[in-house]
Amino acid sequence: MVLPNYSAMTYNKGMEEVLAARFRKAYWAIVHNVDVLRLRIWEERGITLPQLRVLSYLRANPQATTNALARALGLTAPTVSGLVDKLVIAGLVVRGVNPDDRRVIPLSLTPEGTGVISEIRQGNQAYLSELAGDLGEDLEPIIFALEHLVAAIDERPARAAIAEDGATHT
Repeated sequence: MVLPNYSAMTYNKGMEEVLAARFRKAYWAIVHNVDVLRLRIWEERGITLPQLRVLSYLRANPQATTNALARALGLTAPTVSGLVDKLVIAGLVVRGVNPDDRRVIPLSLTPEGTGVISEIRQGNQAYLSELAGDLGEDLEPIIFALEHLVAAIDERPARAAIAEDGATHT
């Protein structure tokens, strides 16, 4: 892959705008192309993005409560409760029992819920592995750039920007 040599251009405000536009275009091209795999599985299973976020959180945090989910996902407890209700009906999540405190209800994925998350991950991993193979010697600098992007995102997370704007999610 041969990239254009933009470093020869004089750096000024116009160049900054050109770079920002190229960055946005590349970012959204990646998001849209990679998300096609996840979206297909969501549609086949009838899962919404908020429901997928609940499933993903429970995969990483088994026995989480509705309140813990709400805090982690930036949603209200009633909203999360409604999402969990639908996932329980779909057979993807099960409500447990806490013998020490009946008010605390731990949530876990069912085997089917784990299967949905695994199916999404496996599809993405297979696609990304093929893509990495196609990149050949360009892979290492691309990884470096992506790692740099992740570090920049960690310094300026979207959740913090949303919180500063006072936006709420339901």
